[in-house]
Amino acid sequence: MAFIQTDTFTVRGYECDAFGRMSIPALMNLMQESANRNAIDYGIGISDLAERGFGWMLMRFRLRMHEYPRYGQTIRVMTYPTEVEKYFIYRDFQVLAEDGTLLADAASTWLVFSMEKRSMVSLPDFIRRLSPPTDLPKTTVAPIGKLSSRPIFQSADFNPTHTKDIEVGWLSIDQNQHVNNVAYVEWLLEAMRTETLKTRKLAEIDLVYRTESHWQDQLQIQSVIESPQAFLHRILHPESGKDVLLARSLWC
Repeated sequence: MAFIQTDTFTVRGYECDAFGRMSIPALMNLMQESANRNAIDYGIGISDLAERGFGWMLMRFRLRMHEYPRYGQTIRVMTYPTEVEKYFIYRDFQVLAEDGTLLADAASTWLVFSMEKRSMVSLPDFIRRLSPPTDLPKTTVAPIGKLSSRPIFQSADFNPTHTKDIEVGWLSIDQNQHVNNVAYVEWLLEAMRTETLKTRKLAEIDLVYRTESHWQDQLQIQSVIESPQAFLHRILHPESGKDVLLARSLWC
């Protein structure tokens, strides 16, 4: 069977920023919650994979904000898988107001890793047999579509102009025993310049997750201005020089 997950949430005060807008990490957490519920319906939830020695890992995520939800507003989060390949499964999201206005949308790419070897594996048969829905909800905005595994910004020259060091805390670790993907976004946004946070809004963020990190790891967040509206970001293990995450953000 094919499933489209739809969940209704009311934006709470602690999910909002200083301007009463829903924060990006809070929104992404709700989207992830809906994705988890959808995965459970398909029999591919976190516990279903854990029983077989596997875990989910997010590889790519691109979020577009069209209109920010605000405190007290009721929103609908919809999510569904769109395609299954040998190594990757693709999932889309829509965030809607009560009147059907598209507030945000996103596309994502997921992989499965071995909990024992901590390395990527091909999707098990019980996942590859999944049937994505065909009668997808219509929107006035063209969907993002399948994300490239190597976006252009990933190979752009990167000479950081701003850095911030961070130690991974216990509350950033999820059930897969590595840093939750939303925690990286929160760190990245917290490292933005004060003027940007106070005077502008994030319009889009495109993320490439490269490798996992764990409790008490020492990480460095780096950023550089690409254009008046865009920034490039990088989170890495400074000792090894390995990239944990690469990103590009657009602000309005």
